[in-house]
Amino acid sequence: MLFTKIMGCILIIFSSSLMGFYFSSQLKCRINDMKEFKKLIVLLRGDIRYGNTPLPEAISSIARRHEGNFKDFLTKVSDRLSERLGNTFSEIWTEAVEGELHDTSLSKRDKYQLIQFGENLGYLDKEMQMNTLDLFLAQMEEEIYELSKTVKEKTYLYNSLGIMAGIFISIIMI
Repeated sequence: MLFTKIMGCILIIFSSSLMGFYFSSQLKCRINDMKEFKKLIVLLRGDIRYGNTPLPEAISSIARRHEGNFKDFLTKVSDRLSERLGNTFSEIWTEAVEGELHDTSLSKRDKYQLIQFGENLGYLDKEMQMNTLDLFLAQMEEEIYELSKTVKEKTYLYNSLGIMAGIFISIIMI
């Protein structure tokens, strides 16, 4: 009986510790995903500004060149834009955000901001698109900066809470 309790306590501490490490790694992955998406927006801005490329062609070009977490997202947006079924850019963008970004570490708030970005991007002239892209990049930089400032503390907090929760539950069970 004692052996079973000890093994149960060890498994509880181990699993709760893993949960803490999982949440801390998700935070780091979120920052990396945001940095990757920021790079894509910079590429999109460059294609539109310096290449005078229309938005659908710029997204298609980036989708062909990109091999990261957002390839499926960009490909879906590009494919849907090339179908020309009468959907607005905002509808296509929102559908792709909701359908293709579930495998990323982006939070619900990040996805909501992406949807808002898509609503403001698709129907404007070149100058307004550039302003929208610049504003979104500034917002992303600020968000990445804020997360990067607190990532060390939050990682330590998640890891410690996972271990402590496991110990606490084990003590209660004994």
